[in-house]
Amino acid sequence: MRSFIRERKLHAGDYVEVDIYSRTQTQEVANRRTRRRKHKVSRPAQNNLNEKNSKRYARLLMHANFSDGDYFVTLTYSAKNLPESPDKGKKDIDRFLRSLRTKYKKVGKEVKYMWFTSYQLDSNTGYIKRIHHHLVLNNAISRDEVEGCWSYGRGKNKQKLGRTESKVIQSDSDGIQALANYLTNQEKWIDRQWKKGEKRWSSSKNLKKPYETRNDHKFSKKKVEKMVISTDLGEEKLLKMYPGYRVIGEIKANYYEENGWYIHIELMKNT
Repeated sequence: MRSFIRERKLHAGDYVEVDIYSRTQTQEVANRRTRRRKHKVSRPAQNNLNEKNSKRYARLLMHANFSDGDYFVTLTYSAKNLPESPDKGKKDIDRFLRSLRTKYKKVGKEVKYMWFTSYQLDSNTGYIKRIHHHLVLNNAISRDEVEGCWSYGRGKNKQKLGRTESKVIQSDSDGIQALANYLTNQEKWIDRQWKKGEKRWSSSKNLKKPYETRNDHKFSKKKVEKMVISTDLGEEKLLKMYPGYRVIGEIKANYYEENGWYIHIELMKNT
């Protein structure tokens, strides 16, 4: 069966993820997806959510849209305002975002955001605990104004829902990768069970989408095999093939009986 090595690159700002893997002509015929060299990456459908792909897409979306100077916000509840269900918590987030949009509009800006929720729920008793929300936001108003949106009521009757904490994002040598990994691993437990397929996060519709490119001629089977048996998993060669970038994290290489080697690399542009 004729096969070839595909390089699939997912681009998100200065961040790039690379997958190198074997494909057969039979697989290509069976999977009649578009063969454009460049196309936007779509978010996995929530009703058929693949946990790993959802986390990956969230990470890419964050790299493509947020960086130094933007906000990382944590919203918690006081005991009296603790929501009775995750759906009630979602309504609190929606109200928070409506207030933000109003404040951003006043300064002629459009709010861009991603939010993540963590909680533990006992559906038998209806008891929910440890629910809190994290958001990343573009910086257009002060942190005090952002935190003031975590409330209900108006004027003298306005009350905070709980504690708030907002920080200015400061990237390190790996960009915002540590923050992205933290946020995409927020817990959702129902009846002491991790809930796969639960909607874990959401975002505004005005974010830049990451995009994908493919190359079926850059790598050969022999070149891939040399990389995986080398002491650095081919890092030295890869850096020559991707000038201007550095490897972040660990290069991952796995062997599968049916398809052969699968290599995953995460890169950050040198600035």
